[in-house]
Amino acid sequence: MRLDERRRAIVAAVQNEKTVQLDELAERFAVSRMTIHRDLDYLESRGLLRKDRGSATAESSLLFESNFHYRAQMDLPEKRALAKAARALIEPGNVIMLDDSTTTLMICDELETIEHVTVISNSLAVCERLRSQTNVQLVMTGGNYVDTLQGFYGLICEQTLHRLRADWAFLSAPAAIGTALYHQDQEVVRMKRALMASAERSVLLLTSPKFTTRALNHFADITEFQRIFIDRRLDEASAQRLRQAGIPFDLV
Repeated sequence: MRLDERRRAIVAAVQNEKTVQLDELAERFAVSRMTIHRDLDYLESRGLLRKDRGSATAESSLLFESNFHYRAQMDLPEKRALAKAARALIEPGNVIMLDDSTTTLMICDELETIEHVTVISNSLAVCERLRSQTNVQLVMTGGNYVDTLQGFYGLICEQTLHRLRADWAFLSAPAAIGTALYHQDQEVVRMKRALMASAERSVLLLTSPKFTTRALNHFADITEFQRIFIDRRLDEASAQRLRQAGIPFDLV
């Protein structure tokens, strides 16, 4: 197996199994532990996985946001339900903003029945989903492209967003701690803040596992959103904290 083939196979194994032991990878691909170490170092530098105490994992950490393609496979029924709830807010002629998350991406599949809608996004995945839909006017921000996140970021992206206005901004987050939202990447935080600043109303879509994960950078309080949709698997303790804080939310 060539080097590039082995590394692609390692990424596929980690994404399929979430976590794989280093020794198991060495045995599976019939190479030395040192070779696997070098492979994992390279793949980690590309943001495709992370090394974690003798193993490789696709799971997020405080500093590592899981690869886009891995996240896109997770919690699909819940993300579809959240997207349907979000769709009910959008009216013909609206201008909406979608962030780079795999959760808000699902809204793209709900737009076919709207007579006309303008969609602004930094997400390449959004572009690929909507580029052939004749009822959608698609506006891409441009900026510095990051393949592992399938999105555009940086000064050009943020300046573009600040020059535009929208009726709705739809966002998600990799981590919710209490009533605060966090992300691993500062560039993504700035993009999300720019989205929120350019929209009349902001909508938060969260799958319930986000209340048990952690990330480094605070980017918003849940109170900043006009509508909040969370899937029905939300644990009672997290739901109670939101209610005690006086935050209205919809379980879908």
